[in-house]
Amino acid sequence: MATPQVIVVLLRQPRRHSDESRDDPFWEFGSFGCTGCHGVNLLSTGGSTKTEGAHLAFVQGGWGSFRLVHLTPRVSVRTNGANREAVWEPADMPLAFATAPIVADNFGSSDTPLLCNMACNVNRSTQLGKFASKFRSRVQPLPEEVGKEVLSVYRRFRENGARIATNYLEAMPFAPPMVHEDRARRYDSLRSRWSLFGPSLDEPGGPFTVIPRRDETVRPGPSKNPRKCL
Repeated sequence: MATPQVIVVLLRQPRRHSDESRDDPFWEFGSFGCTGCHGVNLLSTGGSTKTEGAHLAFVQGGWGSFRLVHLTPRVSVRTNGANREAVWEPADMPLAFATAPIVADNFGSSDTPLLCNMACNVNRSTQLGKFASKFRSRVQPLPEEVGKEVLSVYRRFRENGARIATNYLEAMPFAPPMVHEDRARRYDSLRSRWSLFGPSLDEPGGPFTVIPRRDETVRPGPSKNPRKCL
């Protein structure tokens, strides 16, 4: 059996003073990449060849720690006009941030020490800074033993009491400034807009860096005084 390939996707902490809604990933639909933010790395022409067939390990940044909130089945990369999207089945919800495995924190704690130690030689002053610098735009699969650790730890947490998020906000440390009420509509809107930018990426000269305009059907999120995760 082929060794499973695991690629870390680092999800930054929501910005508190902006109009962002932090839609992606669309956990409910087994989708990542519709916003186009990873079109220059993970889902670029070269990056997507590594992403195809790999497991994506989504590591969410938050209050004082990075946490492993989701590990996908093997993904497929599909082209939609001027964009690429990673998709997987089944489309299950991630772990809630508060109970997900700790990947790294500034006190030396980690449920995935092999993964955390990959950043130990990065020239940054804190462990979180080291990890962020190491994995912010990385597209290479993890070494085999590290990938196996990530797979094992995630499955253990998911099967032994870690809380499953009931909505996409619970997978973040706190709500972003803007919250989309209708996730299905937002997802369809993003995908349809990329298709308007043709030609397809698979055609000569296909564009890639166009970013769709923001859907305005959002409400403010409760982010003025975000709670800390315990």
